[in-house]
Amino acid sequence: MQLTRPRILLLSLALFAAVGGSFAYFKYKKISNFILEQVSGQAAKKLGREVKFKSAAFSPLKGIVIREVCVSRLPDFSKGNFFCAAKVVIRPKLASLLRNQIYFSSVSFERPVIKVREKGGAWDFADLLALLPDTSKGLHLTWNADELVLRGAALEADLETSGLSLALEELDLRLEHYSAYGGNFGLEARGLAKTALNGKLLSAGVKLQTDANFEYGGVSSAKGEFAARDIAYGAMTLEEFKAGWNLFNMRKPLAEKNYTASVSAGRLLLPAQESAARDGVARGLALFSAAMGKPAPKIDDLEMESFGAEFRLDNSELAVRNIALRTNFLSLDASMAINGPAKTAEAGLKAAIGSNKIEMSASGPMARPEIKPLLSATLSARFKEALNDIERGLLKLFPVTGD
Repeated sequence: MQLTRPRILLLSLALFAAVGGSFAYFKYKKISNFILEQVSGQAAKKLGREVKFKSAAFSPLKGIVIREVCVSRLPDFSKGNFFCAAKVVIRPKLASLLRNQIYFSSVSFERPVIKVREKGGAWDFADLLALLPDTSKGLHLTWNADELVLRGAALEADLETSGLSLALEELDLRLEHYSAYGGNFGLEARGLAKTALNGKLLSAGVKLQTDANFEYGGVSSAKGEFAARDIAYGAMTLEEFKAGWNLFNMRKPLAEKNYTASVSAGRLLLPAQESAARDGVARGLALFSAAMGKPAPKIDDLEMESFGAEFRLDNSELAVRNIALRTNFLSLDASMAINGPAKTAEAGLKAAIGSNKIEMSASGPMARPEIKPLLSATLSARFKEALNDIERGLLKLFPVTGD
């Protein structure tokens, strides 16, 4: 075979690829063997807990594959399991290995089960948190995996202090790290959430998508969406709930923060036997009815077709707008805005109960708002009190007035 210049070039490239591939393979296998040694010999010693697994092996295509791995509660398995997974796959990042750095392109868990407990304000995994890197940069800057994946996961959390128990089932989660130098993360998760409140089961199918950007001090901005479907609590059912947010300048002073959020819900059914919720609605309905000079209608089952609202914080101004509520007993549209530096507020309300309607507004200094139309002294005082309660709730979260 005649060695022409193109053939020599191709042979050189092939030889370079073979040498490079062999070098990369041995680097890949070396770090894989190191991790396997840590799992089989050193992990339990470092964790202070027992670790067991069925098998651990290296695959050139998949990376490190560990099957049926479990970590005990403190100090051993006689206290039960803290974490178990049917399979764990760890894939080192080849480009980083060639630079003698340890990064992972992916860490995935198949059917993991995590059980955490809180007692007296302390969590039973505090000893594991102590093993995290000690750095002033924050953990978000030391995360060395591009992707963390959970498939078919189950999380159980018992909070003794509050008496609550939370379960997440059929959880699929993907956490992606976009930046090699900072904390830019994207999270997607969906599953079935369950808990018990006041002796009643609360359950819902939930879905979360969010992006967050970190600086050294913590989260600097975030945006995302949360949705829940088929929500059930005792006899109450809610077909859907959605929330969205866009948060900027989170680490800056309040006057520089810029937040927007929205919330919506649809098709709520609250049967008459849920008397506590019904009584609360009846009190609000009585106030509107009194302003109309009409008796409050009798309420049996409560049905809500839809609810929506939008929130904004910008330049020390708070606004809750486009509040729209549609039920089988009340139609309501409302809005409120607070100018923090000027300490003034504006609010508007339209309500209809059957064929009876009322339209009101309030504006001026927060301490002395002018309410239109003129009402009796008793009704005016009650509406001002309701308005003050709403303002206090907002200002407690966002004290734009400086008080």
